Amino acid sequence: MEIQIEGNIIYAPLIEKWLHVKPEERVRQKYICRLVNNYNFNVDQMDQELQVNNSQRGQGAARANIVVWKSKQDKQEKKSPLIIEECKTETITIHVEDYFQGYNYASWAGADYFVTTNLKETRMR
Repeated sequence: MEIQIEGNIIYAPLIEKWLHVKPEERVRQKYICRLVNNYNFNVDQMDQELQVNNSQRGQGAARANIVVWKSKQDKQEKKSPLIIEECKTETITIHVEDYFQGYNYASWAGADYFVTTNLKETRMR
């Protein structure tokens, strides 16, 4: 899988839409490619921008950048995910607050693992 960018839009295969290229979106789509190419996950067992709780965070509900289930069937049956992924732009250093944001999202969703990445550094728990 390769990242697809045309002008100022980028293809998001998990939602099958073209989106405006923003730094965090570019990181998200590159990491999705990494999950497929390097770790053998399939797009049908992932989702993006998935609400992970019912409480409000700022003006909107908390949303995980990437969610990965053990299988397509687990995703369809709405079982707890395997991984919650929080993406940050490549220019941002991952801070403890970012790590805890991912941890909270993973806890709320019942995920086994969480990953925070800016593609330069990746932290897992």
